[in-house]
Amino acid sequence: MYDLILRDVEAVFGAVSWTSHNIKTYPMNYQGSKKSSVEYVLLNVLPSSSKNYAYGVSKEITGLVAVKIFVKAGDGQGRLMAIANLLDTVLDNKTLSNGTKLGTSYLTVEGLDPANKSLYSASYIIPFTHYGE
Repeated sequence: MYDLILRDVEAVFGAVSWTSHNIKTYPMNYQGSKKSSVEYVLLNVLPSSSKNYAYGVSKEITGLVAVKIFVKAGDGQGRLMAIANLLDTVLDNKTLSNGTKLGTSYLTVEGLDPANKSLYSASYIIPFTHYGE
């Protein structure tokens, strides 16, 4: 089931509804260069708990999709908010193709990136639930 959740979320970021905005998307543990990207997002799918329901026959997995947003520093919070709005259009309260149900998002503005002071960052968080097996 974990792989289905990951596939569901990654498919959103591979779809034209997201890629048409030309915002580079990398997995959270990406080790390559991002230097040419003025703005980009890092994607992380974080399962946090699981339990059996329906008399122990089926499993429920819950967790968070965390999207770390990076934009050019010095331009205020507007672009962070605009990207969060774009993320809402593809994620907020959606049910994805393998059955992953997404909830309501929230945004935490974090400020200058400690690793690269030319970037400003925020974390877009949205909870998920997946039922199966």
